[in-house]
Amino acid sequence: MGITNTLYKCKIAVAIAAATCVWSAVVPSAAFGENPLILRNGLEISLYSPDDVLSMTHRDDLGRLIFDLPGGVSYILIDDIDDPQIANKGDGTFHPMNVEWVLDALASIDVSNGDIDVSASVYVLPYPRSGFLTSTACGSDIFLSPGVIEIPRSRVAWTATHELGHVFQRRYAPETRDGGWAEYLEIRGIDDETKYCADAAHMNRPVEIFAEDFRYLFGGAEAVASRTIENTDLPLPDDVPGLEDFFVSLVAGERVVSIMAPEPLACSLSNYPNPFNPTTTVRVALSGAAIEAPGDVSLAVYRVDGALVRELHRGPVPGGALEARWDGTDERGNPVASGVYLCRVRSGRFAATSKMLLVR
Repeated sequence: MGITNTLYKCKIAVAIAAATCVWSAVVPSAAFGENPLILRNGLEISLYSPDDVLSMTHRDDLGRLIFDLPGGVSYILIDDIDDPQIANKGDGTFHPMNVEWVLDALASIDVSNGDIDVSASVYVLPYPRSGFLTSTACGSDIFLSPGVIEIPRSRVAWTATHELGHVFQRRYAPETRDGGWAEYLEIRGIDDETKYCADAAHMNRPVEIFAEDFRYLFGGAEAVASRTIENTDLPLPDDVPGLEDFFVSLVAGERVVSIMAPEPLACSLSNYPNPFNPTTTVRVALSGAAIEAPGDVSLAVYRVDGALVRELHRGPVPGGALEARWDGTDERGNPVASGVYLCRVRSGRFAATSKMLLVR
């Protein structure tokens, strides 16, 4: 069955709001996939689009679609909506999550302005995994499953933030360490192992409650739009004394200096008008170490899947200020389609990314 690509079907009102989000990164490369993007909140994300995932697949002797992860782990992907595992056929096709919305959700996570020292590989799956139909996190890998109807933005944000909460928990409060994990269970009031344990119903599993608390307390507006958590028998996280402070202390304990005295952005950019048709002016501002970084400064436009569209500048930027115009064409001068594009500036190890909406 065909895959419905939602990346270029964002409604204009949603894309305009998304275009105001700017990420600052300190990265050796700002591409997606194997080259991670370090978000302003400190998250290091390797984001794989549905097309990236498909490039990591092959057919076995039985004709099954096999998704091969680095390290030798493989999954069977269900590429037929009529497979018996798919009880609800929806509208007859699979709908991958919107990659742009996933990145927005992760960039919107804010643990009291702390620097979240977490790395994750996020796979936006074109098809569900056999035996694992829902989204899951395994170690530092996050697998975001498609829907059988188009997935609303709030649900994408909810899921991506929740699954990142699992990676956060394994990084900062692993179950094998007595201190942080035991303290969390006590603060949350879920230290009764006869009721709250790994074998309990999903909503009573401590790791799921932790991920929900993380989403509710620190997710962006879309991720917390419902103002509810999965286990409605528990008090809401912000009604639990000391719970938010506990989460913040996990991050602050590792990077107190960066929380108390954050460095100014070394690299930023914006464009006006935005949305535009077909020309916009991109403005770059470099400061401090970004100006002094060796090598040329590059400014380029990419699709949201990381593919290069047009390089706008490569060379020195005297004084740290640059303006460049983009007329909505690719490297060959061909007009590109309407949609959201990423503009990235890189100066040495510093980079920044912003979104632009082309409306023809």
